[in-house]
Amino acid sequence: MHRQDLQTNSDSTETESFNQSNLNSGEIINSEIDQRFPERLSKEHINTLPILSFEGKIHLITESKDVSEAIKILRQEPVLGFDTETRPTFKKGDQYSVSLLQLSTREEAFLFRLNYLGLPEELASLLADPDILKVGVAILDDIRALRKLCKFDAEGFVELSNIGSDLGIVTCGLRNLAAIFFGVRISKKEQLTNWERPDLNSSQCLYAATDAWICLKMFKFLEREKILPEKIVWKMPEPQPPKSIRRFKKKKREQEN
Repeated sequence: MHRQDLQTNSDSTETESFNQSNLNSGEIINSEIDQRFPERLSKEHINTLPILSFEGKIHLITESKDVSEAIKILRQEPVLGFDTETRPTFKKGDQYSVSLLQLSTREEAFLFRLNYLGLPEELASLLADPDILKVGVAILDDIRALRKLCKFDAEGFVELSNIGSDLGIVTCGLRNLAAIFFGVRISKKEQLTNWERPDLNSSQCLYAATDAWICLKMFKFLEREKILPEKIVWKMPEPQPPKSIRRFKKKKREQEN
């Protein structure tokens, strides 16, 4: 299988800033009237918003020989959108490795089919580079899944949900943040599709590219509006000791007190 380049053409209109008309009564659940952003948007309201999709070029990387060229392009960017996809499980006990890694610039999205590639050293090195920011939402599980393929130190990651919380937003999922910042809806219809099928279809590729690209777009919006916090780099949490050790330490502290 060879690298596939897919050109997308979306008819959706991109909204550059938060639209105050979203603050209509009954559409937003918000307890603080004076904050800049609403705490959350109702699902009913989000479903009325126009869909926004990635409009750039999508590169589907399946063969190892195409990885270096993609990494060369990605390394030219100081900030990238980041996401992963994993084949969903519908049966208790089933578990799959991460299937797809998405990294996006403003104009190009690269979809690495990890179920064919594994996690190549060049790609792991990019994920460990502190000088290139990788921006995503709910990235902890993504990184844990990637580290099962190849151990690397996760450096230079930015967690948008943490930034959203700092701005007073309560529901900080990707879909909600996109709706709040841009007044648009990100389609989730391909979320539970098979990401390990031999050939990903155009709808899956567009979905995957959009999820990574919108993270970069949100970061650039926050940067342009000068509302990024001073410390934006996310740190991998320290591994927790086994429960038996934690219980022992807790009991010991209680005895000492």
